[in-house]
Amino acid sequence: MSTQIENNPELRLPDWKNTRPIAEQHPHMDTGPVSVEPYISEEFFEAEREKIFKQMWLYAGRAERLKKPGDYFVVTMEVLRTKKDGTYPSFIICRDDHGEIKAFYNACQHRGTKVCWDETDSWESSNRKYFTCRFHGWVYGHDGELKHVPNESQFFDINKSARGLKPINCAVWKDFIFINAKEDPDQALEEQIAPHTTNLKDFPFEKLRKTGVWTATVNCNWKVAIDAFQEGYHVQTVHAATIPTAFNGPLNPNCTPTSISLYEGGNRAITFMVSPDYQPDELERWVLSRGNNWYAGGDKIKSQYQGANPNNDPFYAFDCVGFFPNMLVDPFIGGYYGHEFWPIDVNKTRWIGSINFTEATKPSELLSQEHGKILLRDAFREDTVTLDASQEGLESGAVEDVVFCDGEAAPRHLYQAVVDRVNS
Repeated sequence: MSTQIENNPELRLPDWKNTRPIAEQHPHMDTGPVSVEPYISEEFFEAEREKIFKQMWLYAGRAERLKKPGDYFVVTMEVLRTKKDGTYPSFIICRDDHGEIKAFYNACQHRGTKVCWDETDSWESSNRKYFTCRFHGWVYGHDGELKHVPNESQFFDINKSARGLKPINCAVWKDFIFINAKEDPDQALEEQIAPHTTNLKDFPFEKLRKTGVWTATVNCNWKVAIDAFQEGYHVQTVHAATIPTAFNGPLNPNCTPTSISLYEGGNRAITFMVSPDYQPDELERWVLSRGNNWYAGGDKIKSQYQGANPNNDPFYAFDCVGFFPNMLVDPFIGGYYGHEFWPIDVNKTRWIGSINFTEATKPSELLSQEHGKILLRDAFREDTVTLDASQEGLESGAVEDVVFCDGEAAPRHLYQAVVDRVNS
């Protein structure tokens, strides 16, 4: 492939060894070291909870889980606890009898007991005709309205119309469900996640289905966790056992992104390429020809998945799209990777990773997808294994500041967006 590039001027690639192409794309971006405090300070973490997570739209799950009226799932968000050491609020996300998606605090308006105790995993759901509190039997509809109070006559002037489940702001974009705990959100969801709503408006998220989910609780700050998944500088070392040559080679030894878009408010989009020198083995060639086509090249994804590969790179692999504050969506040919990073404490984070494919139509496509799932699972394990050690070093006192290279512009951008929001 190197010869192919040399003989085709349209395929010229940046000289990553001798230039800083990302800084050239963003000349106003700061390039100096940053303080370690936002990664380790409990005070800063509490400010993040108050000024970011309690005021912004947060991803809650996929609408594909709610196929019919009465389908619901429960999501717990530790970061929204009202007290520093308080209990964690949970929310009921459901499809009502009119087909609309609603969200409510999971707390009975009698004495506060959880209404739904059957916590579901990150891709399944349950179904109920009504939501019934198992403590005293108060019954709620899918619209949150209080339908029945046992022995109602013994209460004193109870107003059932004012005792429904407390709603929480809920909005849906391309099957992604978001909630916002602020009574009167500062922005509509579409404004907060712009310009992704425009750039990815034609990407077929609604047609893609979750086929694999992995979770891990890691002992690190939530920003440390995100950063491990939004730069390629680590690929040649961390992923030496799984994808040692797929993304880095002589022409791009450090898996530097081909482009990075940095947007006001913390959203960002990064494009990674397959190494032009990469030679898949026999099994990989078979897999890639049957459906798991992240190696197929820029032209194919440009025609089939509008919004991905914005620069139409000929050796396109995938995009890494950051939804501020704590979600990454990585589109590729035939699907996307998903990542959630949920702060539990200043040095503890719950990570949820997923892979989402188009529905397989034949056994060969299914086998290809299963291969992709296994490869991705192992790569994710490699990503998470470094996180505890990173946090330990940051907290040791030996590291006063953090430095980022040109290819780590996305971690730098996230850091600055968080600091700006906390200090606003």
